[in-house]
Amino acid sequence: MNKPVLLTRGIVVFPGSILDIEIGRLKSISSILVASQNDKKIVVVCQKDPQVEDPKFDDIYNVGTLCEITFMQKNDDSSYKVSVKGIKRVLISKLNETNKSLDVDFEPMKDLNSNAKDLGDKIRLLYDMIEKTITNISPKESKALKSLFLGTPSPSKVADQVAAVLPVDQAKKQALLQEPDVNKRIDLIIRSTSREEDAKTIDGEVTRKVNASLSRQQKEFYLREKMRVVKEELGEINSRENDTNSFKKRVEENPYPDHVKKRILAELNRMEASNPQENSITRTYVEWLLDVPWWQKTTDNNDIRHVEEALNKSHYGLEKVKERIIEYLAVRARSPESKAPIICLVGPPGVGKSTLAKSIAEALDKKFVKMSLGGVRDEAEIRGHRKTYIGSMPGRIIKGMKQAGVINPLFLLDELDKMTSDMRGDPASAMLEVLDPEQNNNFSDNYIEENYDLSKVMFVATANYAEQIPAPLFDRLEIIELTSYTEREKLEIAKKYLVPKIRKEAAISDKELTFEDDALLHIIRRYTQEAGVRQVERLIQKIARKFVVKQQHKEVKTQVIDIKAVVEYLKKEIYEYNVKEPSPIPGVVNGMAYTSAGGDLLPIEVTYFKGKGIINITGNLKETMKESAQVALGYVKSNADKFGITNIDFNKIDIHIHVPSGGIPKDGPSAGVTLTTALISALSNRPVPNTMAMTGEITLRGRVGIIGGVKEKVISAFRGGVNEIFMPLKDERYLEDVPKEVSDHIAFHFVEHYTEIYKTIFNN
Repeated sequence: MNKPVLLTRGIVVFPGSILDIEIGRLKSISSILVASQNDKKIVVVCQKDPQVEDPKFDDIYNVGTLCEITFMQKNDDSSYKVSVKGIKRVLISKLNETNKSLDVDFEPMKDLNSNAKDLGDKIRLLYDMIEKTITNISPKESKALKSLFLGTPSPSKVADQVAAVLPVDQAKKQALLQEPDVNKRIDLIIRSTSREEDAKTIDGEVTRKVNASLSRQQKEFYLREKMRVVKEELGEINSRENDTNSFKKRVEENPYPDHVKKRILAELNRMEASNPQENSITRTYVEWLLDVPWWQKTTDNNDIRHVEEALNKSHYGLEKVKERIIEYLAVRARSPESKAPIICLVGPPGVGKSTLAKSIAEALDKKFVKMSLGGVRDEAEIRGHRKTYIGSMPGRIIKGMKQAGVINPLFLLDELDKMTSDMRGDPASAMLEVLDPEQNNNFSDNYIEENYDLSKVMFVATANYAEQIPAPLFDRLEIIELTSYTEREKLEIAKKYLVPKIRKEAAISDKELTFEDDALLHIIRRYTQEAGVRQVERLIQKIARKFVVKQQHKEVKTQVIDIKAVVEYLKKEIYEYNVKEPSPIPGVVNGMAYTSAGGDLLPIEVTYFKGKGIINITGNLKETMKESAQVALGYVKSNADKFGITNIDFNKIDIHIHVPSGGIPKDGPSAGVTLTTALISALSNRPVPNTMAMTGEITLRGRVGIIGGVKEKVISAFRGGVNEIFMPLKDERYLEDVPKEVSDHIAFHFVEHYTEIYKTIFNN
């Protein structure tokens, strides 16, 4: 680093202190003027010999202070008066002379041994000496100096402030400035302000305080032991021997592992010989070793039919998850010693990941433990602290096992993708030992210090985004994706689960309040836009509450909730979904979009007019979709004659492509064929049937590429009035996910090349 430098004669500036300096040398004046025109930062360093008029690098000390100019004033004799505030110590490596001013190359210096707790006694002694030794400072400076000692002062700051007002010569002050070790710096101050007798007095004071502290501890130990014996004689408490005997009895009567038994007995022997303070630490540790489950376990329910019934009763759909659990049970029945799976349920908020994990535990008759990982950034949260630390405890894994009380619970690791890391360690790395089937039979907790077997635990993790799960963890997980619910699934969930649950909570009978299917669908379509059903549940609860109020006012006794009643209770509708145009229009083609809340019809509009060959793309499109539009236009231009686009000079027209709902960001390549069809329709003035929709990526050679979200796209297109859909041939395999009541009413065209779409639409 490089800054202008001010060379002083006999003046040493400390960090945190403010000093007024008179400046007369031309080079020094040039330096402060350069600093004031920039960031007002200047290095102040003292000369070794004040008589040297033009000092070089060897004539100055190699440690100075980086300062800020807080005030500058020109005197009548062309000299300057400046006020500087010290910021930090710097080590000077080079002195440079440029344009009649001076600057230096330097590096900041770091304080060593500046722990306030370790230097507490010296700081207090320094405070006691201030009034006796420093008497030549103003009341204001004295008050400021004493205020430093309030609370938990910084030893470095205290030392510098005291050194700044010490009545000592330049050499001693420079020695204090050059000392990076705060402990030694305070010692120098004490020696500088005390005579030989004072130093002896200080040593005597420290010795007296240490002896007093030892005497107090011995006295407390004696009194506590005496009080314990008296209480034992009165029968008010059990003796330490009785405690250790009860612990030993638990060890002998239960099948703890040999290495754990050996550790507990060793700790109990140490506890018998320790003082009360150490005894409490050892006792807590032994209790943890005894309370953590080492052999206790529950018997899993291996009745596949029972598990299927339980899962179907608690959750609608989710066939892949249920199928995976049945597979786990089938293997476990054949091989009881097989390692438990590590399943990760990935999906948007509100689709039932956590509640599904709890339902799995209930179906299998397993104990259930939940551990939320959102925001966990300390590795000790997973592994625990060393038991030598004050207030140390085991990590959350061992705490969860103690809570479960068995070695084979279902352990839910919620929000696995929300873990972070910082200076305190990487908790994701600590989770490797938990989630790796090859390692978790010897999990090591820093507090327990004995290997713990987690191989019998069934871990189920949840995450919103699979890509945010740390790669090493992702490799150990079996990912099961939970997509957003379709409208039909939301309707079934509302009918079978939400409405009965809400009626039960509000003590309403099914005869008093009933919901029509159309009313529930209206709530789902017009008042919510989500992947799960949380908002649907809240709105049904709102209707139930308002119904109870009307009952209390004697306005109704029973009510069937239809669409009119929904609007009456919930007021104005919030959301709209896209539907097909009333009639075919050239340049307008239905695309299909996959959204976080399911899917939607995505009409794409194209028009053209006289211009200079410019293409304008609007509708809040992100980069990938803009590229799809460019690819589609390139394909159409290169095959214009084949597509019946005649008498069009692309250099003399401007083309405008728009995707409605400009407030919603849109991305992805799957609108390629829709953009191509809309361009052909507009440029050739041939309308596309409004009951058709299409999806698929397109290349410059016209190949149609695979897309995702088939289920959601098809359902949303059907809802919007579409009965004919074009999609890539490779997506035919995903058609089995589409509900039969939807697929039976749609004619599907599976294509590999765009010419197949063109022939079907425009040649007919």
